[in-house]
Amino acid sequence: MTKRRAGRVQAGLKSEGLDALLVASPESIRYFTGFTGSDALLLLTRSGSLLVVDSRYTSQACGECKSTTVIESENKTKEVSGRARKLGLKRMGFEPRRLSVAQYGELKNAGTVELVPVPEALERARMVKDADELRLLKKAAAISSKSFSETLGNIGVGAGERKIALLLEFQIRKNGAEAIPFPIIVASGKRGALPHGLASGKRVGSGEFVTIDFGAVYRGYCSDETCTVMVGRPTAKQKKVYQIVKDAHDKAISTVRPGVRAGQVDAAARKMIEKAGMGKYFKHGTGHGVGLAVHEEPRIAPKQDVIAEAGMVFTIEPGVYIPGWGGVRIEDTIRVTRQGCEPLSSVPKELRCI
Repeated sequence: MTKRRAGRVQAGLKSEGLDALLVASPESIRYFTGFTGSDALLLLTRSGSLLVVDSRYTSQACGECKSTTVIESENKTKEVSGRARKLGLKRMGFEPRRLSVAQYGELKNAGTVELVPVPEALERARMVKDADELRLLKKAAAISSKSFSETLGNIGVGAGERKIALLLEFQIRKNGAEAIPFPIIVASGKRGALPHGLASGKRVGSGEFVTIDFGAVYRGYCSDETCTVMVGRPTAKQKKVYQIVKDAHDKAISTVRPGVRAGQVDAAARKMIEKAGMGKYFKHGTGHGVGLAVHEEPRIAPKQDVIAEAGMVFTIEPGVYIPGWGGVRIEDTIRVTRQGCEPLSSVPKELRCI
């Protein structure tokens, strides 16, 4: 499996005028080799692959990487430079957002090979998920959705945001996740206007929205879902804002199908919110890819020209955030199918009052 994935990238090196690719991101290294450690460099040449690790990971890498040559070195960058020289490599692509400044400087100063930035190239290679990846993504989504439903009874007047987050994380891990992909967001009341409002010491009050953004990691693959619930009885404005976001969420999902550009999906949600007069309160993208990283390609945002293909997995998460009042975000992770799309997350997104 990993050999086939690497082979697809290696086959394109010649046409790109490259002799090799240097991979630094843990997610792409895992995708191409199966290595689950957090510190390595992978050199993909036209004819093979070399994984460079230090002594902490040698045994692990040898056990996990069946189709990659594992090399132990305490100076991984120097090792790559030396291997490039021995192999006669002239032009090597690299991930400009992942290779550190120190590593780049060391490689450049060695003068062994011309360094060519290939922004997002490897992330785009991972955009369409294979059957094994989809199975793991579905499992991660099922764990997080189930865990949220089981935690819902602990949300109410007087509940602390941090306690809600802690209980939800415990449930996610109890249900089989190996980790959570990001600190759980719990933002109640006026704090709901913070798109990334990490759980605080605030307690939930009556008549407040509570926005909870959560996920699970299962065998390396992530899930991402956001639910906004109402504690008590909603006001007319709260009902209106919730329905605006829900309509935008549903419209975007109904737009997803093979051949549609990411920017079109974003526009479908954004226009609904703008039509309702709330456009200035929705400032982030409508979604993002999910896989070995919880945020990866494609970006579902304005002017994004990536074309949806069956097998892509990304979120749909419009929101309205009103400073001094609060906010609503509704998020599902969906998979593009041959006919349209289907949700992987499963918590109902109708307004829920508890």
